[in-house]
Amino acid sequence: ARKAMTEALVNSNRYPDDQIPKLKQQIADFWGVGKENILMGAGSSELLGLTSLLVSSTKGNIITAEPSYRVWNGQAESFGLQFKRVPLTNDKIHDLSGMMSAINTDTRMMYVCNPNNPVGTYVDDILLREFATECSKKCMVLVDEAYTEFANLPSLKDLAVKNPNIVVAKTFSKIYGLAGARIGYAIAHPDTIRKLAAFQPWPDVSVSVATAAAASAALKDQGFVNECREKTTQARQMCYDYFKQLSLDYIPSHTSFILFNIDKINGDFSKRMEEKNIFIQYRNHFGGKWCRVSMGTLEEMQQFCSALKEIA
Repeated sequence: ARKAMTEALVNSNRYPDDQIPKLKQQIADFWGVGKENILMGAGSSELLGLTSLLVSSTKGNIITAEPSYRVWNGQAESFGLQFKRVPLTNDKIHDLSGMMSAINTDTRMMYVCNPNNPVGTYVDDILLREFATECSKKCMVLVDEAYTEFANLPSLKDLAVKNPNIVVAKTFSKIYGLAGARIGYAIAHPDTIRKLAAFQPWPDVSVSVATAAAASAALKDQGFVNECREKTTQARQMCYDYFKQLSLDYIPSHTSFILFNIDKINGDFSKRMEEKNIFIQYRNHFGGKWCRVSMGTLEEMQQFCSALKEIA
């Protein structure tokens, strides 16, 4: 992907009018859907924002899990939408029945990040499909599949292409390693795609010649995807072993990150780790302090674990 991006830069004096249709067809073929079911964006985050904008024509609420991915929430609130946050179950999984019960006449959208960021757990595919189908009868359903490849989970794309009230957001930022390239896409019913595209200056406007080339090469390189999945599993296991040695609680993850508890660590955790050249933050979840660490290379994770052991 890096090679393809570099080679494509020489063509950056022209718009990517030829490359984007080919990329969309490639993505559509990969998922077994139509090109008309695809809308490109600057990472999946743009698509989360566009879907929020779509449902905000009538002000109301969005239902989401707590905790879950929040970075896009401020944008949705700027559109006049409010959030109803439903706590996870005791097993730290989406409380689907609780989320369903939270729907009222003011609900405009249901958001499900599966696997869930920052927790790393996921909802069973059959249960999620039933849930999405039922919720879509009352509101838009936005399924964030940023981390599905790490868990080998099936996509809900087959529901989305048939149901105007279900949108699947996907990204090249995670297992494909193109976070800085900013490229992702939505899979949805053609009518929904047209409505989302109407909020862009023109459809797929956020994709450049270089990012289109990178995404196309990345999608072809499934060997790299498998390697990333395997190395991420190894990195998680390394962290688990250290957490156990240090008696730190953690939530087993199916993604490229792990959420672990730091209540037993004295002092300013972030500052103490920064002194060891590890830059990391924590948040308050479940009545305590929890840190979400992303998996890097095995060498980087060894450095992280060694620093953690020194301060714990």
